[in-house]
Amino acid sequence: MAPRRRRGAGSDSDRDDPTPEVNDGPKNRPPNTAFRQQRMRAWQCVLTPKLIVTVFSILAALYLGFGAYLTYLTYTVRDLTIDYTECSRNAPNGPLELMPEELIKSHFSNSANPNFDPRQATWNRTEKEIGYQFKNGDLTQPSYTANRNVCTIEFNIPEPLQPPVTFYYHLENFYQNHRRYVQSFNAKQLLGEAVGLDVLNGSNCDPLSHDPTNGTKIIYPCGIIANSMFNDTFTSPVLLAVANSPDPQRPYEMKNNSDISWPGLKDLYGATKYNYDEITPPPNWNETYRLGWNASLPPPDLSQWQGFQNWMMLAAAPNFYKLYQRNDDDVMETGRYRIEIVDNFDTVVYSGRKSFVITTISAMGSRNQWPGIIFLIVGGICLILDVYFILSFFLWKPRKLGDPSYLSWNQPSAAGQPHATGAS
Repeated sequence: MAPRRRRGAGSDSDRDDPTPEVNDGPKNRPPNTAFRQQRMRAWQCVLTPKLIVTVFSILAALYLGFGAYLTYLTYTVRDLTIDYTECSRNAPNGPLELMPEELIKSHFSNSANPNFDPRQATWNRTEKEIGYQFKNGDLTQPSYTANRNVCTIEFNIPEPLQPPVTFYYHLENFYQNHRRYVQSFNAKQLLGEAVGLDVLNGSNCDPLSHDPTNGTKIIYPCGIIANSMFNDTFTSPVLLAVANSPDPQRPYEMKNNSDISWPGLKDLYGATKYNYDEITPPPNWNETYRLGWNASLPPPDLSQWQGFQNWMMLAAAPNFYKLYQRNDDDVMETGRYRIEIVDNFDTVVYSGRKSFVITTISAMGSRNQWPGIIFLIVGGICLILDVYFILSFFLWKPRKLGDPSYLSWNQPSAAGQPHATGAS
């Protein structure tokens, strides 16, 4: 076969001198540098037994150490969880009675005051007339009153809780991650823009874009997410009895609209520019805003309503916590406390449950033992492999590392066949 002629070279008949010209190569040939010709110095990891044992020893130490630290932080958190789902149905309509212990979960130290057992909580339900108020200039006047189920719960805190003390509500079996639910809002409307009904109809806000009884009024804020907002209300805990002290009742004040949401969330919301006669509250808000939006009772400024911002920050799992109120300054003393809950949010209709959680915070947040457990499991696996490699490499004496006699072409062939003399 005749040799191939290089591109750009002249014909042999055109010259007698076989010596190639200096510039006879192609014009797009890369320069002869270490980087372009892939001759740069490189380091290649050779997995020797000592290196493998060293790597797994370091990984085991890191994972086990960090896992132990996370587990320690978890056990420094003190919390109390009380499930009040059945309060409006099963709690006595009269004097306080003991709650079933299975509705109460707590984590406190063993040295906590035994006179304030956190599993001994009492509850009852009453129907009270709740006054809803509006501002008229500088005066706050009652707007209207309505009868509501109020759940009263008295519970014990057996040891002082160091600030910050946070108060969450916990919902179970509520799916905020459904595809249609996630999309059901209008970002421009939440920012304060007066988005027209022609834009909202047929948008992701449907079927909650306009008032079904008055097709010309826009629901503000529109969409399923805002309409389904959790609307139980909690008072701040009131201290009833203190250990070895006849102190009078006094509230443990908590802030419920300050420092309970991420700072950047408020940039997604703004005060609305709608005229009040153009809009109406979502259907599920009618009990709270029965008179609709007007000059005396204007719609809330969403950029300042941190509870709403927390609700709109959707949860990925059906069981989730959302921060409701907190106290960053005062110690929550050992004692017995009372809290009143206006029970508006029905979870039984979708087979869900609800509870409130009072908890302290560690450097890793509220109580969550799973990160520590996962790190300990991974560290344990690394430690087991490390021990196995130490035994395998240094005690069980495996074959010599890099012994060429184990190469395939140095092995005897099948019985009756001559030895291989080279690589195939």
